[in-house]
Parts: sequence; C-alpha cells; structure tokens
Amino acid sequence: MESIANEEQVVINYWSPDYGNLPVEIIEHIFGYLHHSDRQAAGATCSNWRDALFIGEFKRRNQVHFAKVCLSDRLPPAKYLLKCQRLYRNYYLDEVTFGQIQELTALIGQSAAEITFDNVEIGDKQFYAFMRLLTHLESLTITRCSSLFMSGAFLDGVDDLGNSIASIRRLSLQQNQYLSDAIFLRLTSLIKSLESLNMSGCHIAYHNAIQRRFYPNENTHANESILTFKFITKIILNHRKHFRELDLSHTMISGPALESLGSHENVEGVELHSLKLTSCRQLNTTSMMAFIQTQPSLVVLDLADTLCMNNDCLAAVVENIPKLTSLNIAGCTAINNEGATLLGNLKCLKYLNISRCDGITTEGLKQGIARALNSHLRCLQMSHLKVCEEGIKCIAFNCPELRVLNVGHCVNGVTDVSVQCIVQHLIWLRELSLENCFWVSDAALTGINLAKLDLKASHTRSLDNFNPLITNSLRERETLNTSLQSMKISLRSKAEEEIVRDANRKRALFAAYELNSVNNVDGFCIQQLKGLCSLNMKGCNKITDVTLKYGLKFNELKRLFLSSCQQITSIGMESLVVNCPAIEELDLSECYNINDKTIQLITAKLGRLRALHISGCSQLTDHSLDAILVNCKSLNTLSVHRCRRIYADIEDRLTELSTLRNLNMDNANSMENPELFRLKRRLDY
Repeated sequence: MESIANEEQVVINYWSPDYGNLPVEIIEHIFGYLHHSDRQAAGATCSNWRDALFIGEFKRRNQVHFAKVCLSDRLPPAKYLLKCQRLYRNYYLDEVTFGQIQELTALIGQSAAEITFDNVEIGDKQFYAFMRLLTHLESLTITRCSSLFMSGAFLDGVDDLGNSIASIRRLSLQQNQYLSDAIFLRLTSLIKSLESLNMSGCHIAYHNAIQRRFYPNENTHANESILTFKFITKIILNHRKHFRELDLSHTMISGPALESLGSHENVEGVELHSLKLTSCRQLNTTSMMAFIQTQPSLVVLDLADTLCMNNDCLAAVVENIPKLTSLNIAGCTAINNEGATLLGNLKCLKYLNISRCDGITTEGLKQGIARALNSHLRCLQMSHLKVCEEGIKCIAFNCPELRVLNVGHCVNGVTDVSVQCIVQHLIWLRELSLENCFWVSDAALTGINLAKLDLKASHTRSLDNFNPLITNSLRERETLNTSLQSMKISLRSKAEEEIVRDANRKRALFAAYELNSVNNVDGFCIQQLKGLCSLNMKGCNKITDVTLKYGLKFNELKRLFLSSCQQITSIGMESLVVNCPAIEELDLSECYNINDKTIQLITAKLGRLRALHISGCSQLTDHSLDAILVNCKSLNTLSVHRCRRIYADIEDRLTELSTLRNLNMDNANSMENPELFRLKRRLDY
C-alpha cells in the first residue's frame, strides 16, 4: 500500500502544471494582455518568462529611462547597464548630466533606434560625439535643450553626421527657444525621408510682414536669428511623399499658414494622417474648413482649446474625414448639441475628448455618440459637462466597449444610480474617473440599497448601527413624540447634521456587512470591473472605509486617487493594501484621518509603490518618513506639502532613498542645502 501511495504522489507531481516551461508563443500571448509593469513583475519569476520580454513587439517597446542622474561609465546606473548582455532600441535621457561615457555611447550606438534628450545640459560637441555612434537611428527627440541651440552654430561645418541623421523618420524639437531657419535647414537637409515632425511650443514666426523683413529676396539664405513657418513649409513639402504626422500645438499658427500646407494652385500638398494643433487660438474657421477638405486620410485630429472649432467646422470634419479614429475638441466652447449630434456619424471613432465643451448637454450625447449601439468607441473624456443622470446612463447603455471613461466634475449627472449603471454595463473599463463628483457614496460602488437598510433599521431596537429617522413636518414629530414618549431637539447646524448622517450611514453599512445581511445585494459591486487599472475618486467625500474594505478588490489596479476623501481611515486602508497589491500610485492628500500606522501599512504591503501623495495629512510625523525610507524600494515621487510634523531633517534623510526623483514639499525652492540639491538632481559624483 505504501508503494502505491508513493506512485500516486509521483503521478501527481508529474502532472502538476509547470508554468515556467510554457512555450514562448503562449507566454508572449499572455503578456500581450498585461500592463508594462505587470510584465516586468512576471518576468522576474523565472528565466523563461524573462526571455519572453525581449521577443518581438515587447523588445521594441522596452525603454531605458535615465532620470536626474549623472551618466558615467564608472558609476551606476550606467555601470550596471554596461554589464547587461541585452541590447535596447529606445533610450530616454531625462535631466541627466554627462561624465565620461565613451563605453556607454558605444553600447547605445549598437542598437538604438529611438533616443530622447529631455532638458539635458549637453553641448554641441558632446552631442556630435553621441550622434556619430547612432547609425541605426529612426527617431530623434530634443526637448527643452536650449543650451544646444543657443550659440546658433548647431551643425555648422559638421559633415560627418550624414550616416546617423539620414535614416531619421520622426523628428521632434518641441519647446526649444533658440531654433532658427539655419539650424532647422542644416538638420533636416541630412534626412532622406521625414515622416513626422513635432514643433509644439517653439517660437515660430507666421506673419508675412516678419517673414518679408528677414527674407526681402526669395533667394536669401536661411536666417540665423529667426524660425519662420514659411521655411518649415518648404521642408515639409520637400518630404510630402512620406510626410504623415505634424504637431504644431501651442504655437501662433494662423489660418493662411495652415492652408499653405494643403493642395492649391496646382501645388501638391501633404496628405496627413495625424494633425495636432492644441491651443492654436489664431486659427479661423474658414481656413480650418478649407484645409480639412484636403485631408481625407486624417486618422488623428487634435483641436483642443481652439477658437476655430464650431458646429460648422465639426460638420466639415465629419463629412470629409470618415476614417477618423481619434478626435480631441476639449475646451471648444463654440460647439453645442447641434454639433455633438454629428459625432454619431463617425463610425471609426475610438477616442473622443469633449471635456469642457459647455454647450454640450444630455441631448447632444443622446442624439450623438449614444443614439444607438456604439461598439467602436474605446475612450471617452467628458469631464466638466453639464449633463444629467440620464446622459451618463445613456452612455453606459450604448457604449459597452469603453475602456476609459472620465466623467469628473459632472456633478449633476454622476450619482449613485448612474455609477451603478456604469458598473453594470461597462465591464471592460480600465480607467474610471469620478473626480469631484461629491454625490457619489458607498452605495454606488458596493451596490447596497441604503433605503432598505434604513427601513430595516427602523424595526430594530438599537439605533446605534443605523440611520435615525429624520422628520420634517410637525405631524410627524408629534407622532414620533407619542411613540417614544420623548422629544429630542437637535441644535446642530446643517453641516454638522450631514457629518452625523454620514457617520451613521457608515456604521449601518459596516454593521450590515458584519452581520452578513447584504448577501443578496440589489445593485452591482465595482468588483465586477475586474480589469480596472486606474480609479480617480478625488473629492468624493461620501466615500468611506466601506468602499475600501468591501468594494475595491482588484489585482490589476495601478493608480488610485482618494484625495479629500476625509472619511477614510486606517480601517479601510488595512484591507485595501491586501486586496489591491499592485498599486503603483496612491493619492491620499487632504485625508485628515491618515496617520503613521496607515503609512506603515501602505509602505510595507505595497511593494510596487512608485508615487505617494500625502500632502495635507496633518497627523503624520517622522515615523511615517521612517516607514517610507525603510520599505519603499521603488519610490519615484513623494508629495508632502503641508505636513509640518514630518519635516525634521528631511533634506538629509531623503538622500538615502536612491530611487527618488521628484520631491514636492513646502519651501523646496528656497532650500540651498547641498544634500537637497543632490537629492533633486541625483548628481552622484
């Protein structure tokens, strides 16, 4: 018998699943459904899963991001990268300084196809040395690198960078102040086929009078002092066969300047797939409509915060761009329900942003994107709209495939009933924002019918666990006085009454759960949104520990925003950190009941925490800082504004947290402590 039992044990062990040896194709397919940080965590389990992260599409997505460090061959993190056997395609240099990096640049040059310089203090000679080794470069982004162009001699007399720059297809020079026509010409003349250009936030001259002043003659050479759109247009038209994406957001582009890019007077213009003109307030409706008629292949259009976008312009978009998949018209106040109705005709639209469009109301939504079943819309941003409860419910009914929904600041429309409708019908949601929707309570997220709990409470002898009866008329008060043989007169203000009512409601819900009296819940719990990754409940002050303890149970939740939810305590947080272990960003600002014990729980249980916002939590002391220093091994961002009891020796102590890159605290700009300076810039010399 003993031998038979041993054989059975062997058989059981033999047939136990060995997930580490799954075929790479299956692992790659599974990873395709995961968020990047989840894939990284999964890759740390075994070598086979780790290898799957560097195959096919995942290999192209991987990015090496250096932020606020000194790059040197002899110092970490560059020192560790040099020991790595794998090669990466995408590098992001964010506010870094350079030491001796000959070996590092040689390593990057072997495989780099995309590189970004963001606010980097780099000279032209150092940039040339870097670029000479990047022979496979396809995308170059230079953002806020003013020192590189300040001299005006960028690429002047440099003839050996042709092999590096020629293969560039995507060029971004956003937010650079000292660009000129000469610099732009020297850079783009080396590129063979430019497909994408981003000049957002640059100082570009569009007015004809300015252009005539610097170019009185047509054959004048490129100017060293000014960047004109007329010159940019020439470069774009020279690459018209391949040029597909243009971003001129936050510039002073005018209507005639935009029209010059389209086809006119036997001149072939560009055929764009993506056009972004956010906050370009000089554009007029006539020119915008004329240009749209020449761009039938547009897929992405961003006209947020522009004055040209009105009902007529939106009609031109719907009529001439049938393949549009992404449309951003946030802040376009000239659009009303008449224009919103036309949005239902865009049958390929997947992303729509109509936030802050004051003229769009419930009727516009019901007659537009939600007038019938809309199975193609994936992302809807509609914050700050004047919609009612019926509008939110209509969206939930007719847009069942939504992955992202933002109804923040829609105070009148976002209620417990409408949120229950969202939870019931939008089961594929990944991101949900209810910011400042202060009517939302625990009932919206747990599905409990509070009216039934109150009714049940009236039949019990104990009034401690449930809401007391609130009477308004004199007859009701007399009846209550007769039954109870007493009359209690409240001297509280309305605000105090609301606080007491919320506390009683919270006790009622806790009691109901503890007594298992809500097994047959009438509504829908937010737990059924199993793939939820981001939840924003800032300013939802009716949310209590009940939601945290019994509602939020998500394995994939990454970002949770609970600022100004003042009824949250350590009771709810104790359950939250167990039920949502993957949280990477947590906002508890202005949550006055958060104490040192809460921070100890958060930092000990949330091992993947990268951003923590605890500004205005007045109960926190140095013990919270100790917990952060000991437990947070990956913390990148920390906000501690108005935490006056936590500031003892913070400059010196936070330098021990090697991963910290962003520190938000009071009077940080006036501190000149060398240790704090090293903390802010991470200059590890």
